[in-house]
Amino acid sequence: MEELQKGVLIKSKMFFYSNTQNKDIFFYPLSTGHFYCNSDYSVQRNSFDSILITHIIRGSFSFLVNGKELTVKTGETAVIDCFNPHTYYTNDSFEAYWIHINGSNIKALFTELINRFGNIIGFDNEIEIQIKDIYNLIKNNESISESNMSLKIYSLITSLFNANENKICNNTVVQTAIKFMNKNYQNRLTIENIAKHINMSSSQFSRQFKKQTGKSPYDYLLGIRLTKAKELLKNTSLPISEISYRTGFANESNFIYFFKKQEGISPLKFRNILF
Repeated sequence: MEELQKGVLIKSKMFFYSNTQNKDIFFYPLSTGHFYCNSDYSVQRNSFDSILITHIIRGSFSFLVNGKELTVKTGETAVIDCFNPHTYYTNDSFEAYWIHINGSNIKALFTELINRFGNIIGFDNEIEIQIKDIYNLIKNNESISESNMSLKIYSLITSLFNANENKICNNTVVQTAIKFMNKNYQNRLTIENIAKHINMSSSQFSRQFKKQTGKSPYDYLLGIRLTKAKELLKNTSLPISEISYRTGFANESNFIYFFKKQEGISPLKFRNILF
């Protein structure tokens, strides 16, 4: 059977999108395709300024991350950082929809995604729908503003995060720990306290918690305390010292230092802001 390029069968389609303005403001696609590939398919590059998102309709698709082979199967999605050296191929065959994207803050977003959840996203029907939607827009050369195209790309990125973050809701250990922190944030909690509550070692608990939430247990706890402090600042006339005590900070100066570091203003200035 004929091929478009080695390993890419002739029934495959590929289309391009040109963003001539606002590349530093919006997200935008570079190219997209619906590929049917056999075992001859292989791509190896030093760099290509994009993030590649490939959703597998059938078959399997493999790629290298730090010299380790990862394989995506039917219904899964691969996320590949093409800004750095990369290799991808198939040892079998596959059908897939794919899209190369770039734009504002794209590297930071996908570094966060990959660090938190890895390069393989489990089955999520919404991801397939959104990639196909963008593919069809470009294929049919439909009129769409750069801002609306950016919105569609951002929606796809959000779905990639949500596909993994939804797993948190099904993780009993993490949910139990979060409930415990929400109930006891005003106390002098330690990682050891929380880990003991869920019958895990501190190190094992910390690793699992960060893998699921993207934050350490301590940082998550500080976030809860900061939120509660804001509520007390705006909804009560309690003095700063009392608020710091009620939200579990070691002392008033520690609370003020942390608040200013996170918010850029003092607790008192925050209290006086009109909303």
